[in-house]
Amino acid sequence: MTTSENEKKEKDRQQAENRLQAGFNAYNDGKLDQAAEAFGDAEIRFRLSGDFKQAGDCRAMIADIQEQNNALEQAVNSYQRALKHYQEADRPLLMASSALSMGHVERRLAHLDRAQDAYQNAQQIYRKQQNSKGLGNVELAMGHIELQRANMSYATDHYQDAIRFFKEASETTNEADASRSLADIQRLRRQFGEAESAYKRALEIYQQTGDNYGIVDAQVGLGRIYIDQERLDEATAVLADALNRAGLIEYELGQADANLGLAEINLIQSQVDQALIAAQSALQTYSDQHNALGTASAGRILGEINLRRGQLSYANSIMERSLRTFQAVAYRLGQAETTVGLGLIQYQRGFLSRARKTLEDGLKQAHTLDNLQVASRALLGLAYANKQQGELARAKSILSDAHDQAEKIDSAIGIPAIAAIEIAQARLDILGGDMKEADHHLETAEAAANNNVLVGQLLPEILAVRGQLRLAEGDFNAAEALYSSAHNQAEGLQQPEIAVEALLGQAQARLSRGELDAALETFYAAGRQYQVLENTDGDGLAVLGVAQVHIGQQHWDEALEDCEAAMVRFKQADDQTNEADALLTRGLTYRSREEMDSALNDFEQALQHYHHQRRPLGVADTRFARGSIFLLRKDLERARDEQGKAIIQVERVMNSIKSPERWGTFLRQYAEQYAETAMTDLRQHNDSQALTLLQNFARIAGAQELKNLLQAYEEAIPVGGEELSGEDIQINTDLVKRLALLRRSL
Repeated sequence: MTTSENEKKEKDRQQAENRLQAGFNAYNDGKLDQAAEAFGDAEIRFRLSGDFKQAGDCRAMIADIQEQNNALEQAVNSYQRALKHYQEADRPLLMASSALSMGHVERRLAHLDRAQDAYQNAQQIYRKQQNSKGLGNVELAMGHIELQRANMSYATDHYQDAIRFFKEASETTNEADASRSLADIQRLRRQFGEAESAYKRALEIYQQTGDNYGIVDAQVGLGRIYIDQERLDEATAVLADALNRAGLIEYELGQADANLGLAEINLIQSQVDQALIAAQSALQTYSDQHNALGTASAGRILGEINLRRGQLSYANSIMERSLRTFQAVAYRLGQAETTVGLGLIQYQRGFLSRARKTLEDGLKQAHTLDNLQVASRALLGLAYANKQQGELARAKSILSDAHDQAEKIDSAIGIPAIAAIEIAQARLDILGGDMKEADHHLETAEAAANNNVLVGQLLPEILAVRGQLRLAEGDFNAAEALYSSAHNQAEGLQQPEIAVEALLGQAQARLSRGELDAALETFYAAGRQYQVLENTDGDGLAVLGVAQVHIGQQHWDEALEDCEAAMVRFKQADDQTNEADALLTRGLTYRSREEMDSALNDFEQALQHYHHQRRPLGVADTRFARGSIFLLRKDLERARDEQGKAIIQVERVMNSIKSPERWGTFLRQYAEQYAETAMTDLRQHNDSQALTLLQNFARIAGAQELKNLLQAYEEAIPVGGEELSGEDIQINTDLVKRLALLRRSL
């Protein structure tokens, strides 16, 4: 080589060095585009001069810049070029480092198989070089892949191998990273003792080495354990410290992680507004940092927060977006939780078919992942969906399965799950007419609520369901008091769904007491709140309540319009349970309008629903209503058959009430129906049967209401007038005498 050629080569090399230094200067100043241009120019010059090691360094820096700019596909290509340069330079450890970095980018792209290939390529090189640190880094990365795939056992093996290699290499900081990753697995498996020890061991190493970033990450891990264990004060303290430390060192992702943990604590403690602010802050940071997994996790929590706030459309939208992100990054653990959360939102919005499918998908995923907590939540949602569709027996079976499953979970989540299941079972038992069982389930839930923070959040719902029980038992004053207490507590805990359910219950109690104006006003208020909450089904219940008030006010046309409107809403929400009640109410309206055939048609449909749903009080009310029409038509045999079957259902439910002292209160609701049945007996000249029937009633519920009703019947029966024949006058006179005798016999 001539002197001039040597001089030119040296000049090119100096220019390459200058461009490399310019690249570093621009990079350190945050001018990434300018840095990438300089590194690219330097790479070309180094390659032409035959310095492939420096060329590889330049291309690796370009890859790093591309990764920071979220140009991930370009970053993969750059790492591949860097690897080739290092291969030309015979630098195996740098080749392995490039392969490892390339694997990290492929993992961010959710190309898990490609990432695994890159890691294994690096692993082969590190093994040949007997590089323990490099092998530890590979094992740690492989563990992350298996965690993303939800292969917990494989992930555990990789993390344990990583710890071993880092110990061999005396890499204490990296060992702490691996220990923290292993702790993540142990926490997910709810092995809290082992996980806490691992996090604390990692924290100690980070503190010794002055690694503030590691300290924040370990503190966040500890905070997650304390949340899962309901050690909320400790969780708040450690996460607040992590948030403060992350702010001091400008560790934005650490701040986001701490904020997200604090958001969950705030939600548990019913500080919903604070939870919203913290979760939104975390989401913004994750989005700015292009952290897909963090963005999805924050979105899921925001979805839960907005579900709690009753902002269902927004909750649905953000939960769907989070689910798509989890799917895009192939993070199966997040998919299961988010799928179930989405299903519960769809249930609240009244999209029952879609909700059932989503919840079933979430349940399958939870079983695959052996995540009993998520599975239990999915089962509870499926039970409520089946209840709404009128499949009460199926709902009961699902709750039984959920209860069995919840008993296998540790108490931190098992007790709240069981309490929620007990409440759901109580709701079903009230519909099924088993009041004693409903009372037992509520007592069990209440006992759990007194000793558990999470179950304490269920107290307003427990009160509301107990109000429903008292309403069914006929104790309208107690029911209203319970509903009022439930409403106040639910508002205090920012539980709008329970608050409006309790408001609706107050309206129903007032209607049952005959306070029509107060009931109407309360039903309207409940309807407005249900509309704000986008709850079509609840709005239907409020409209149906308005219809029942209008029946009491004898406003038949308005009642009929309201029944039709309620039916539309129930059909939209696929609510066959409440559709049965709407059919019965519409039938009663038709009966009052003397459109008897239309009434009987509605009663027949309602009866089919009630029989399918096994709701004895619905069956009783419908049969009594049918019996009254047959009595008017003087079809006495059919009337008495319907009335007799209704009384069997009423007394069966009465006998299921836990306290016999409440039997009278319950039975007095049906005084008019018993009196009407006695009238049927009298018309059939079964006077002794009528007397026995009413005496049995009076022995339990007292005779005064019966006497008042019989007195009214006596006064209403005409015993004279030109419109009556002599035979009719004789029949009516005789009937009045026998009615009076029956009344005096009570």
